[in-house]
Amino acid sequence: MQPDRAQLDVIALELAALAADIETLGAELCADPAVVSKHATSLQAVDLIGQRQRALAEMLRAEKFDDALGACNLGQVVELFARRSA
Repeated sequence: MQPDRAQLDVIALELAALAADIETLGAELCADPAVVSKHATSLQAVDLIGQRQRALAEMLRAEKFDDALGACNLGQVVELFARRSA
């Protein structure tokens, strides 16, 4: 059974909420200069995780998936779908 629109919306909302949580956590960690100095690369990775989750949530909510994919500015997410279509 494929998920229906309402189920996809629930997944999208949860992905967006998780992205917001990750962004909040990242901001809290970035408020400490010692943490930033020691873990800058990891903090950037945390930020990218949030961005990817938000992009996937937007695609799930989109009425036209191709338009949402075209509007996505995260190469890593776009590439994920490009590999699947090839």
